[in-house]
Amino acid sequence: MHDLDWPGSYGQENDPPCPPDPSETPRPRRKSGALMLSEDEARHVRVAVRKLRRAFGSFNALAARLDMPANTVRRIANPKGTPPTGTFAIRLAAVAGVAVEVLLGGKLVVTTPIIGRAA
Repeated sequence: MHDLDWPGSYGQENDPPCPPDPSETPRPRRKSGALMLSEDEARHVRVAVRKLRRAFGSFNALAARLDMPANTVRRIANPKGTPPTGTFAIRLAAVAGVAVEVLLGGKLVVTTPIIGRAA
C-alpha cells in the first residue's frame, strides 16, 4: 500500500514565508557612470528634444518614434526633470538621423520640411 504522507509536505511551497534577513536586503541600484552625460551634453540633448518636438509636432509624436512614453520624454526635456542618459541620446540621434556626436556637441539643426516642394 501507498503511504498517505507521500510525498512529504516539505517542498510543496506551502510553508509560510521566512522573514527577510536584514543583512540580505538588496541595495538600491544606481545607474552606471558610463552612461551618464556631462552637464553640457545633457543640456544639448534637452535642446535637441525640444527642437525635435517642434519638428514632429508634439511630444506624443516624438515619443512614438522613440518608442517611449510621452511623459518620459517630457521629463527629460524639462531642465529640472530627469537627466538624459547616453542610451536616450543614442535613440534620439537615430530618430533625428544624425550622429550621436553631433547631438551631444549641440550642433543639431532641425529644419521643418516644406510641403509641396521637392527636396
